[in-house]
This record gives sequence, structure tokens and C-alpha cells, in this order.
Amino acid sequence: MMDSPSSTSEAAEVFVRAPGSGRRSQFLAWIVLLFSFAVFVLAVIFLPGRIAAVVGRLTVDTPLQAEPIEGTVLLKGPFDTAWKQLREPAEAGPGTRFSTDGRSRAFLELFEGGTVQLYNNTELVLNESQRGRFDEANQKVVLTLNRGRLAVGVAHSADEESRHLEIATPTGRMLLLEGSYVIETFADERVEVLVRRGKATFFSGGEIAEVGAGGRGGYGPNMTPRGDLPTLSPLALDSRLARPLNLSPWRAFIETESGPSGRVIETAIEATPGDVPGLDRDFGYRFRRMSSSEEIDRHGEAGVTQIINRDIRDLAELHIRARVRVDYQGLSGGGSLGTEYPIMIKLFYIDSHGQDQIWYQGFYAQNDDGFSISGGTEVPAGEWVTYDNPNLLQVLNPTPVFIRRIEALGSGWDFDSAVIEVVLEGR
Repeated sequence: MMDSPSSTSEAAEVFVRAPGSGRRSQFLAWIVLLFSFAVFVLAVIFLPGRIAAVVGRLTVDTPLQAEPIEGTVLLKGPFDTAWKQLREPAEAGPGTRFSTDGRSRAFLELFEGGTVQLYNNTELVLNESQRGRFDEANQKVVLTLNRGRLAVGVAHSADEESRHLEIATPTGRMLLLEGSYVIETFADERVEVLVRRGKATFFSGGEIAEVGAGGRGGYGPNMTPRGDLPTLSPLALDSRLARPLNLSPWRAFIETESGPSGRVIETAIEATPGDVPGLDRDFGYRFRRMSSSEEIDRHGEAGVTQIINRDIRDLAELHIRARVRVDYQGLSGGGSLGTEYPIMIKLFYIDSHGQDQIWYQGFYAQNDDGFSISGGTEVPAGEWVTYDNPNLLQVLNPTPVFIRRIEALGSGWDFDSAVIEVVLEGR
């Protein structure tokens, strides 16, 4: 059967187009081949670096070593339901919490060689403790200080940029470079850092600050990050005695053997410079024990006290200053034992042997009866006097390691005296 002319022409047309289609297929094949080669070349050039970067970022959790220094140290692991006592050196991984009370301290050694000492009344959380699985220089440690005080030693690192050591607090965080630091939190959530060596960078409330070796900085809810705080840190609050007693860290006390009791009187007293603008008057406390109806010849005290509860082992300086005045005293000098003065500053502390000790400095205006004046200084009656000891650590023996409290008081038989400033600070 003969094909129709149309069928013949279609076949011919197909026969003619076949060679062109083959050339296009070859061209596409070359494109695919060249593209594949280009991808291969790029992979050879860039992929090893990418793989190395990813592998370098791989980390593993690494525990730290924890041990008690003294007292009852508690820890709570990430899967523990209750606190347990740290009795001997042990490993602790991320998620572990540590807590010390008023008489205990703990020591932590980080995997990268750094150290952390927990002082009294401190709570710390180990959030992260990681090192590179294949890159030992990749190190990350994140700790959260909920309350208390730390001494942190950051070890040397050959690659500081690959090491991340962070201390977080309820109101911010800080990054620490190789060096030595003392970090402390306060009741108002303020944080202060003393940099003995190294550099600390603070982050809080969207603000940043840095502080270098020998400096002190901090931040808090009502304080943007600062790196220029005075080098001496206050140990006693409200040193100008400006707050009313019901709002002050100072608390009044009165002790009487017999006869009339003394009084603690809040007052604004004429002094220069003054707390009251334009009036040259200072806020303070007056200690008065007087009677017009009976003779006072037995011991009594009236004063104010503030709880410090501070470990001071790491302090190199302990500065104390007071502004006092003696208006009247009935008992001569410091009494028969040299321990009763119309105005006194007392410091209660624990020494390096664990024994309670009391240091005091008394002030008297008369010693007509020639009584003991050990620990006392004569001052003019009715005049303001400033007592300033730049480093009490050179005086105290045995050496103090923990301060319990500080007192300002009138003591003796009948007395009338005042105080308008009590400064206790250290570095």
C-alpha cells in the first residue's frame, strides 16, 4: 500500500531534524559536565573549611572539680530533688547548684584551669561548662551568681577569642578575660567587681562598660554599668547615718546594769560640711544617759549597730573613719578597765584561729581620776573630731578573717555624745 504524500513529507521532516537534536543533547551534556566540575572545584576549595568550622564548633559537656574549704557546703545536681552536702572533692556538671552558709566556703576548679572560690552566704549555678570535641581552644563556661561573693581566677589561654567565660547575675552579666576578680552582689541586686588583674566587660539594661586592672565597676537595677567606681568598696552601709532608724541598716540598742537607761536620739547636729543644704547640719545619732534625780555609778550603754557578716581574707586594706563629739562624761577616762568611753567605735570579728575578737577605739574628754585609757584618745569637749585609720589590718592582731558587726555607742556612767559618720570600707 502506497503512503500518502503527507506521510512521506512528515517522515522526511523527522529525518532532517534528528541531527540537530543530537547536537543540542551533546551541548547540554557538556554544560552539565562543566557545571559538575565547577561544583567539584568549589567543594574542594571551600568544603573542607566549612566542615572544619562545623567540626570545630562541636562541644562536649565537661565537669568541674568542687571541694569544701570549711563548714557545710551544699550542692544540688540537675536531676537531684534535694540538696546534699559536699563532703569531699567531687565532679559537678552543668546544671549543678552550690550553696554556702554563714560559716562555709567552697572551691571550684574549672576544666580550663580557672578557679572560683565561694565565700559565705553564696549561691552559684554552673550553667554551661563545655570544651571543643576536636578543638581544645574552644572553651565556654557560664556561671550564675544568685547571691553572695566570689573570687574568680581566669586561667591563661593561647586563644582568648575562642574562650568564653561569663558570670551572670539577676540584673546583668559580665565577660572576664585572663586575670583575677572579686565579684559581689548586694541586697538591692547591685553588683560590684574589683579587677585585680585582667579586664571585665559588663552588660546590663542595654548598656556596656569595661573596667581594667586595679579598677572597680558594677551595675544594678538603679545603676547603669560603670567602670569608674572608687577602688574602696563600702562594707558598712549608710555611713553618713542619714536614714531614719526604721529605714536604716543601723539598729539601736540599750544595755543597763542598774539606774536610768540611756537613749539613742536621731538628730541633725551642727557640723561642717553638713548633710542639710544651706544649714551646715549633719544627720547622726546622739547617745545620752543623764539624770537630775539620782547619781549614776553603774555601767550602761546606748548605741547603734550594723551587721556586716563579711569574709575579708582577700582584702589588702581595711579603712575605718568616724566623726564624733564628746559633750559630757561622768566616768573618768575609759573606766577602771579602759573599756568604757562616752563615745566608742567597736568592731566584732573572727580571727584566723576561729576565735571571736573585739577591736575598739574610745574617745574621752576628761580623766580627772586617772583611770585606764588603753584603747582611748583624748579629745576636746564639745568639738567634732575625725578618727581616720587608712588600714586597720596593720593594727588588728590576731589577723581578722571575718567581720561580724560594727557598733558606735556611748558607754560608762553618765554620758552625752554624738556621731555623724561611720565609714568601713576595704579593697
